[in-house]
Amino acid sequence: MESLSLKIEHFEGPLDLLLSLIAKNKIDIFDIPIAEIADQYMAYIEGMRSLNMEVTSDFIRMAAELMLIKSRMLLPKAPEAEDPRKELVDTLLEYKRAKELAAFLRLQSETYYDRFTKAPDEGDGIYSREHAVELLTEAFERIKLRRAAKPDAPVELFEKMEKERYYTVSEKIMAVIRFMLTKEKKGEEAEFTELFQTCRSRNEIVAVFLALLELVKSGRIDVRKTRNELYLILCKTHTEGNK
Repeated sequence: MESLSLKIEHFEGPLDLLLSLIAKNKIDIFDIPIAEIADQYMAYIEGMRSLNMEVTSDFIRMAAELMLIKSRMLLPKAPEAEDPRKELVDTLLEYKRAKELAAFLRLQSETYYDRFTKAPDEGDGIYSREHAVELLTEAFERIKLRRAAKPDAPVELFEKMEKERYYTVSEKIMAVIRFMLTKEKKGEEAEFTELFQTCRSRNEIVAVFLALLELVKSGRIDVRKTRNELYLILCKTHTEGNK
């Protein structure tokens, strides 16, 4: 082994110093030459003392343990006897793993500080999302296309004028809430397209749609989309407050 010129560096403890000596000498941690490592360890201790640096009890205790292991290595050993270095090797390996894990966690903390991951959603294929207006608009466009494909039967001008009626949004808000309460009482789901089945004119369709948008905006109705259908949910907090 080449002689080691070791500068007096700061180590967190005796195990940190031993790992540094093993790394610098490129030693197999499972086959530590205790005599040489012990000599280098003691040289470090003496270097600390020569610089009037405080040598803590941990370093002194490890020096005594190294000397004890060194003396045991010199004694005749029975074939079944345990290697005197085993306990030290196990301790060093455990310390090395802890040190590597601490370095990894420190790097992760510096890289991902103030970042949080989102837990995976749990569900059965049915999901809710906050973009209710976009969902309703898409569904409304489909209703318009279906209605355009089946135009109303032609009527006489005066007959059409008599039947023409204008609806207010507030009127349709009450109608939508009644529809939702009826569905809830029957234990049925409220499908989006059902709201428009009884509409007799384009004016009524638009009024119902605007009323629904207002109810969604105010949080009184939520929207849930399955793979093929759009359903409306009456929010309990608002309905209880209205009772």
